[in-house]
Amino acid sequence: MSLRFIFMLLLAVSALAVCGADTQNAEARFQQGVKAYEQKDYMLAAENFSSARMLSDQRSMKVKALLREADSYRKAGFLKNEFMCIENLLKSYPSEVDYEKMVDREYAIGDEFFKGHRDPAYASLRWIPWLTGSNHTAEIYKCALDHAPFSDRAPVASLRLARMYIDQQHIKKAIDLLRKLTTDYPDSEARRYAFLELANALMYLARYGDGDGAYNREANEVMADYLRKYPDSKEADWVRKRILESRDINAERLYGLARYYNRVGKTEPAERYLNKVLREYPDSIPADKSEEMLSRLDNRFVPLSFRPEIEPREQEYVTESLPVEAQPIMIAPENSGGRWLLPVRDLGLDSTIKIDRSKIGKD
Repeated sequence: MSLRFIFMLLLAVSALAVCGADTQNAEARFQQGVKAYEQKDYMLAAENFSSARMLSDQRSMKVKALLREADSYRKAGFLKNEFMCIENLLKSYPSEVDYEKMVDREYAIGDEFFKGHRDPAYASLRWIPWLTGSNHTAEIYKCALDHAPFSDRAPVASLRLARMYIDQQHIKKAIDLLRKLTTDYPDSEARRYAFLELANALMYLARYGDGDGAYNREANEVMADYLRKYPDSKEADWVRKRILESRDINAERLYGLARYYNRVGKTEPAERYLNKVLREYPDSIPADKSEEMLSRLDNRFVPLSFRPEIEPREQEYVTESLPVEAQPIMIAPENSGGRWLLPVRDLGLDSTIKIDRSKIGKD
């Protein structure tokens, strides 16, 4: 028997001994976690379950410990840690867990963060209510959408995530998400609002740096689709006003091209762009200055005898006056010199009392 064989045999035996010891230690830490969980010390329970998971080489133990660790973090109010445990389960052990249930829980955690939940910033100082961590809504929603893009919760999560991207000035990321939402979820209520957010985001890009007018054209298509699908919605008037604005933007772009060509001495293309404004966008705001400029460039140009009236670009709202108070305030507390805590109202005690004598009994 060679020394090499003896050395390998000793190494294998020692490895088995270490493995057995680790398995025993993992089981011991798991039981400590169960005990801490029963005593409602959820953070200690999570730490013990995490140690059991790392010590064990058995796949079943790792899955069991991860599930208990996630539950412990949920009980402790550390939802980001619970989410990380769920992500570990979905990526490493997808066939050994209830995948649908796990993803649904991720969506639920995202909803909690969206509604305002924040994990404590430090586990040891979790009793201080204002020491809170960051908002992880976007990160959690993104992972949940990657795992289950056609979940029942996906449309609302996509809409919320897109709105967050817009608030963070990630306009193009929001547009990609909203495009997907409008095409992939035809029966969802969130789709209606996705049309509006998409039109608004495209109009934003059209106002600032839409070189070839692509964003403006897409915005028009989106708004036309919205009016076809939801003609009686309360947002329809807003969409019609934005369509008028999009025509103004496109007309302004053509007018800007005409000014550029005129400035460099190329009057022919300048006249062509100005004529296009008057022909295709006669009811736009830049039509007046386009007609004026074209009159200066072309002596033969005859202004149009009739152009459509320019409609107002702002929405009209019905104004209602405040209701008349039945008991007008005579003295407000702040003007009473500290004498009254509540307003003093006119009860009409100094008014003439009218008596209907026909209703007075003979007695």
